[in-house]
Amino acid sequence: MRVAILGYYGFGNLGDEAILHAMAEHLREALPGVELWVLSGDPAETERTHGVRGVPRTDLPGVRRLFRSSDLVCSGGGSLFQDVTSWRSPLFYGLLHELARGTPVLVYAQGIGPLRRRTSRAVTRRAMGGAAAITVRDQDSADRLRELGVERPVEVVCDPALGLSASAPHPQDRTLVVCVRPWPGVSWSHLLEALRRAARQAEMQPRVVCLHRVADLSVSEELAAQLGSDLVVPSSPREALEVVTGARVVVGMRLHALVLAAAGRVPFVGVAYDPKVSSFAASVDMPWVGANSVDPSELAGHVAALAADLGAAGRLRRKVDSLRPLARRPAQLAAGLVGVVC
Repeated sequence: MRVAILGYYGFGNLGDEAILHAMAEHLREALPGVELWVLSGDPAETERTHGVRGVPRTDLPGVRRLFRSSDLVCSGGGSLFQDVTSWRSPLFYGLLHELARGTPVLVYAQGIGPLRRRTSRAVTRRAMGGAAAITVRDQDSADRLRELGVERPVEVVCDPALGLSASAPHPQDRTLVVCVRPWPGVSWSHLLEALRRAARQAEMQPRVVCLHRVADLSVSEELAAQLGSDLVVPSSPREALEVVTGARVVVGMRLHALVLAAAGRVPFVGVAYDPKVSSFAASVDMPWVGANSVDPSELAGHVAALAADLGAAGRLRRKVDSLRPLARRPAQLAAGLVGVVC
């Protein structure tokens, strides 16, 4: 049995690689012996990292041949149909959905939107309308599809990476893990002041973690220098999970810094540059602040409160444990679409 996976893989973004790591794990559980083929920007690296077969995602004739020879195409996870980071994104993934017509397509725990352009909305509506089954990672995404006029059933699950587990429990030390990304309008001086206050009030040592070397390294290096902290650049999703799991509190702009923190039961404060960050924080009852309106006192107060709250990790664990079965739900649907009984 062959399953093809499309998404933003092979570009060094450890958040997306964590999604793929979890998807591969869950699909292999649901479909023993499955052959996984992944569209990638770096097929050789994707093969080495995940033990799958890689295909150049821009080789459209090759992609079409792969889809025709597959039993199922999994579209996602991640935020593929959105036009905030690039207006080209929904067009490219819409094209891939067109190439997959004739093979069942499972929309796999995607985050939908924001979609600011009329063309983006039209392409997304058509792509979703042709899917055999649709799962999204949050209620906001389901609401957006309804607003677009998508009539097919939409099931709300959760981010696949929330189903990951650290290799062993970590004693949570006094480390404050910080993960940032470049974004227009962010007040870096306010964020820096907030982190300094938080570290001082909670008596924690900051450690900057870079999850996307290409996009985030420069701003991560500058922040680490300003804080006088270590800079860690993990080489794999598993290493990123282990680094984050050792923290007492995490402050993150990158969504998957927060997802990995939640998977490791580490309390966090989200710095929301995109609705997906605030949506995820709210889903697990963790605080967040707006990236473009950081109040140093507010952010530092959240961090200090979580560091002092001995029950915070336990409450997060119970919340995440209630969601973790949803991380595997798309893989179970995949099995049903190809006639395998889980």
